[in-house]
Amino acid sequence: MDAKVEYRVINSLQGHDSVFDLYSSLYGNKILILEMQRESRIVALFPRMEFYAAMAFVEALKKGKGYDTMPDVTVIFYTENDLFGKGLPKYTLARCILETEEVVDTHLKIVCINGAYEDTNSELGKLIHDFRQSDVDQILLAPIQSKISRIKFGKEKDKMQIFSDSVWQEVLDRRHDQMMAEVRAEVRNEVRDEVKDEVKNKVEDELKKEMALKMLKNKIPLSQIAACTEFSLEEIEELKKNL
Repeated sequence: MDAKVEYRVINSLQGHDSVFDLYSSLYGNKILILEMQRESRIVALFPRMEFYAAMAFVEALKKGKGYDTMPDVTVIFYTENDLFGKGLPKYTLARCILETEEVVDTHLKIVCINGAYEDTNSELGKLIHDFRQSDVDQILLAPIQSKISRIKFGKEKDKMQIFSDSVWQEVLDRRHDQMMAEVRAEVRNEVRDEVKDEVKNKVEDELKKEMALKMLKNKIPLSQIAACTEFSLEEIEELKKNL
């Protein structure tokens, strides 16, 4: 398993990028994405769920790969509140045939974990309960309690600090690289705009010069030529010498 935190996926179509809280490549061509969400409005979360799933497929299906290599993607949204208000510990969203209500097995699964669930009679219920605890003694699952105890008070405290620092530095480096890429893109755009303006001004000057010469040939008064072309009388006199 290969897991990355704060993992940014760049949109190859130059659109909106995505940053996953946890992005993990599992054995058997499977990808797991975990997102911690305080947002409780379905109307706001649904588009985000679908976009994150789409970006996971974009990241997995590199150029040259066939659709038969598409991985199975599971996007887990851990929400602070009960998103659907049904009192369940989790909600699994899947595609179905509306006419028959049959569930279609696809490469995508979206799971919403109800962070407000309080029944601890199941392992998932205990896990949700433990996620809310700041006191180690209140943690119900022994493996998690043991791990948190070692991290907070035991031998792993220093290692976890080093790990946290390294992860944070990795996030900072990634954000720095992204910012530098954005700055370079802005500079390129500014240079391109400057070149466009320079070419545009040059073309306009040539057109005005050509107009002034034609008007001179037709004996148009210099004052009228100056009004039409915005050339000064001195500039027009200089053009007249070249006729």
